Amino acid sequence: MKKSISILLLFFILSINSVSSQSLQSLVNQGIAKAYNMELDAAEKIYDRIIDLYPDDPHGYYLTAQIYYWTFLGSKDKGEYQVFTKFADLAQTKIDKILDNDEKNVKVLYIAGNLALFKAMANAVNESSVDAFWSSKNAVNYFEKAIQLNPKFYDAYLGLGLFDYAMSFVPEFLKWAVKLTGLTSDKERGLKYIKIAFNRGTSETTEAAFHLSKIYTDYLADYDSAYYFIQTIIPRYPKNTLFIYQYAVSLIKGGELDRAIQPLNTVIRLNNKRFPQITALAHYRKGEIYFKKNQFKSAIKEYELFLDLYKDLDFTGIAAYNIALSYKMLGQDDDYKKYMNLASDGNPDVFEDAYAMTKSEYFLKNDIDDIDLKLVKIKNLIEYGKNRIAYDSLKILLPVIDNGDQKALALLFLSESSYNLNKFAESIQAAENILSLKMKIEKWTIPFSYYMQSKLNWRVGAKNDAREFLVKAESENKYEFQDYIQSLIENLKRKLKRF
Repeated sequence: MKKSISILLLFFILSINSVSSQSLQSLVNQGIAKAYNMELDAAEKIYDRIIDLYPDDPHGYYLTAQIYYWTFLGSKDKGEYQVFTKFADLAQTKIDKILDNDEKNVKVLYIAGNLALFKAMANAVNESSVDAFWSSKNAVNYFEKAIQLNPKFYDAYLGLGLFDYAMSFVPEFLKWAVKLTGLTSDKERGLKYIKIAFNRGTSETTEAAFHLSKIYTDYLADYDSAYYFIQTIIPRYPKNTLFIYQYAVSLIKGGELDRAIQPLNTVIRLNNKRFPQITALAHYRKGEIYFKKNQFKSAIKEYELFLDLYKDLDFTGIAAYNIALSYKMLGQDDDYKKYMNLASDGNPDVFEDAYAMTKSEYFLKNDIDDIDLKLVKIKNLIEYGKNRIAYDSLKILLPVIDNGDQKALALLFLSESSYNLNKFAESIQAAENILSLKMKIEKWTIPFSYYMQSKLNWRVGAKNDAREFLVKAESENKYEFQDYIQSLIENLKRKLKRF
């Protein structure tokens, strides 16, 4: 009798443990679903319940820290950062206590790795570079140990992949910190790891999809892939304005301007109060679309809304510069001068703002002329897919241009529009002619010229010549638009590897 009572008691205890574990995971899943749908208040209530029910488990503190990590990145609000730090420290205390007794606990090692990743990113935003690198090193150590213990714990590959990719873009003046911490970088391996997390992971597929979409948009100029990955998660989280915004950015960079309007309107309509920067950026992107469509009144309205709402520097320079050009197109000189003066106030680390700064300084010293304005409109026509109109306009305009910078832009636009019209001989001739010009400002057209020549040789099957021009493009890519041109180079590199 005692034996059967003992067996019943054992089953009772096991069932309690099973229900407890299952209940914790169920609450975690509910909270994460709410968080990814940007219902952050609802998610935080669920995480509070986890903390009440499981005070010794790190999940509740870790997931609450994640919310405030997200909101800090989206707002740069120091108050959000302080709350993040509080819950991150509480989570770390719980993690350390568990690992002291069970250093092979893979799931807790994984949480520790993610928490260190959050700290690394938050420190980077706070411009605490050394702290960011040491947190990165800690994160990598946790992820590597988790994978060493269980190579099939695929979620941990996401963190490793992100660091592998990110460390490839560390600027020269911070390379010493990378060496100090012993971190390594490998873009190809990083992309492979992120894809492993997306294809085989369980809890990180959403994050992996978002990061893959961003990588394919910003660094590889592969917009079809970017659309695919972001569209795997938007239907599940229709209120996530960050995901919707990323989809719109991919569409814009892929030349799908009209398709991008609807998702941007959705971001603005949802107007998530915890992420006001995303709403502001949606107005910036709408301004960008209208500007590229040569609809200057609409562009001004959206750009000015962006400048009123945005609390950071990124893209403010290019927004002011494009507003100035729009007012000039409309014949409003006073407003043109006002915004041209503001165009130098952006973030010089953002290539669009750096270019706006250079051009605004030039136009404040030298009057903008009719050819400059025509070139702006022609560039916009190409961006909007109106290549035939752009091509015909350039054939009329080029013979009357004497200025080296203006001619470089005109030849580059002719090369692009000719390529898009399958006029390959004319396209390569225009690209080659850029290299004979003397320029003061538009020196970025030199690497772009080599890129176009590489692309044209690839298109006609001359792979070796294409590779040679691509090497030249990369070596000369040291002027404005460096990041954008490099993304085009990377895209063509990948195409050449397939053949």
